[in-house]
Amino acid sequence: MKKAILVLAAIGFIAAGCSHAVRQTPEQVSQATPAKTTVQKAPEEKKLNTETAPAVTEKKEATATEETKLVKQEAKIGDIHFNYDKYNLDKDAKDKLHQISDLMLKNPDVKVMIEGRCDERGTEEYNLALGDKRANAAKNYLAALGVAADRVSTVSYGKDKPLCTEHNEKCWAVNRSDHFSY
Repeated sequence: MKKAILVLAAIGFIAAGCSHAVRQTPEQVSQATPAKTTVQKAPEEKKLNTETAPAVTEKKEATATEETKLVKQEAKIGDIHFNYDKYNLDKDAKDKLHQISDLMLKNPDVKVMIEGRCDERGTEEYNLALGDKRANAAKNYLAALGVAADRVSTVSYGKDKPLCTEHNEKCWAVNRSDHFSY
């Protein structure tokens, strides 16, 4: 019987000790609360991100729309053309360059590459030099219209990259050009 009482006393003592360890004082409960607050803040952060997502999407759509408009304007402007063995700008070329300058001044991030081209007649060296003169004539005209020179680059392809490959005057006239890449 003494053993049974001792065992019961031991169990009671252990049980009393365990229940004491499980109980928390109000101070301990308040110290545990920040962990709950952290867990509660995470959904709020997600909510903020979801609220800003439409604005980001709208901005991307607006940028895409502006780029689409820009591409359409570029397609309407087209290339400028030159007479045989010439690099001076005629009225049509100047009108197109005015359109390009307007486009660039309204869109300050736009840069342009002017590709000077020639027809297949003449030597490679001569046509490279003529293509360079044609591209630079357009670049200088754009600069005179207010487009910053660092937004315009030039390259001469001479007769190396023809836009038209037939061997006739109509095709050669197409190749005597400045082509604009944005």
